[in-house]
Amino acid sequence: MKLLYSCLLVLLPTYGFAQVAPDSLSNGGPISTDRPDQTEASNVVPLGTLQVELGVLRQKDRKNGKTSVDYLYPTALLRYGILHRLELRLIAGYHRSTGPDETDAGDARGLDAFSIGTKIFVTEEKGLLPEIAFIGHLTLPSGSSEFKPTYVAPDFRLSFAHTLSNTFSLGYNVGYEWDGDTPHGAGIYTLSLAAGLGDKWGTYAELFGEKPEKGKWSHSTDAGVTFSPRYNVQFDVSAGLALNEEAPNYYLSAGVSFRLPR
Repeated sequence: MKLLYSCLLVLLPTYGFAQVAPDSLSNGGPISTDRPDQTEASNVVPLGTLQVELGVLRQKDRKNGKTSVDYLYPTALLRYGILHRLELRLIAGYHRSTGPDETDAGDARGLDAFSIGTKIFVTEEKGLLPEIAFIGHLTLPSGSSEFKPTYVAPDFRLSFAHTLSNTFSLGYNVGYEWDGDTPHGAGIYTLSLAAGLGDKWGTYAELFGEKPEKGKWSHSTDAGVTFSPRYNVQFDVSAGLALNEEAPNYYLSAGVSFRLPR
């Protein structure tokens, strides 16, 4: 089973999702995070700033009469702006999986494999042309033995964003990823509509899925809410449901993100 921990590492375009009045424009304006939805944002963190995004997740999946439950507590994404159009990224987390297929004892736990990567801002939005970014990671053969991939596993995607109005924005991703254990990858897609609810609140609804090279499509939907009490802090909650039998049954997630002042 492929764990959806990407659900903790993604977000809609900031201007539609988390519109927050900045306390200090010198610190880059309102925070834009890569959580809680599946659609990666098309913007990068400000030059010279470190952003930390933490979350927890519970996911249930039932296949062929067998049930597995996965927990991430926490997962962490570190983002650092090294150029105006480029950020470095590090992903890590602690993973627990319970179910008949994980170990003889039915319970596996330990560090997930580490991922390193980058996000590159490609172009600004202009008319019908969306804002575009390229995102790529390499998941390394690391972490606890239960979750350590056999090979280096790449993933990449293009992120697109449209401003629909002062309240609404549309984001979507297309990409491809590998799990590090087989040579076969999976195509991925996301489509997300976000709304800013005043200066501090935001919400979104989304469709997402994947198509393994040797498997069937899986489709899911999710929705969530964000709250930003300050320009550099965001809290979030979200939940997702399967739309067909190939997708995990559901997940629940919550998190907090903050950007350190320069």
